[in-house]
Order: sequence, then C-alpha cells, then structure tokens
Amino acid sequence: MADVLNLLGLAYRAGKLVFGEDTLNRMNKLNFLFIASDSSSKTIERYLKKVEYYDLPYSIAYDHTELSRALGKDNIHIVGIADRGFGQSIIKKIKEGSDG
Repeated sequence: MADVLNLLGLAYRAGKLVFGEDTLNRMNKLNFLFIASDSSSKTIERYLKKVEYYDLPYSIAYDHTELSRALGKDNIHIVGIADRGFGQSIIKKIKEGSDG
C-alpha cells in the first residue's frame, strides 16, 4: 500500500498528475486514475463510467485522506496519472499486492 502511495507522490513531484474535474477533460490521455473511496456515490459512478469507456485502469482502494497525505495537499478525491511509466509502475505494484 505504501509503495503505491509513494509512487503517487513521486509522480506529483514530477508534475505528472491531473486533479479533480480536469481529469474528465484529459481522460483519454491518462494512464491510471485514483478515485477516493469516500467520494460521493454520484462522483464514483460518474468516474467509473468514464474509466470503463476509456478502458482506463483505476483504484478505489484509498480514501481522500490517504491520497491527500501522499501528495501533501488537502481534500484530494480524484487523481489521474498522465505518464505511462508511472501508470505502469502503479499497476505493477497493485498486482504484486502492495495495494492492500
């Protein structure tokens, strides 16, 4: 779990993240999407439809506090990875079981 969040922090420092509503406009260019597990059901449903449409890998394993803490920001509910390398690394860590 910590490995995935550490990679998310690295992607943030590298400038490879898209936040909130901006993810909807760039969905076709994202490589991975984090949806906070404690987001509203309407928000989760909205984003799940988009990730299915774009066949985008995603995770709902973290709440907004965990995502926010990993990025050193407040109130983060939606985070998109806009880099293939970071996206593939996160998927690999999740498949290895580091995602909890």
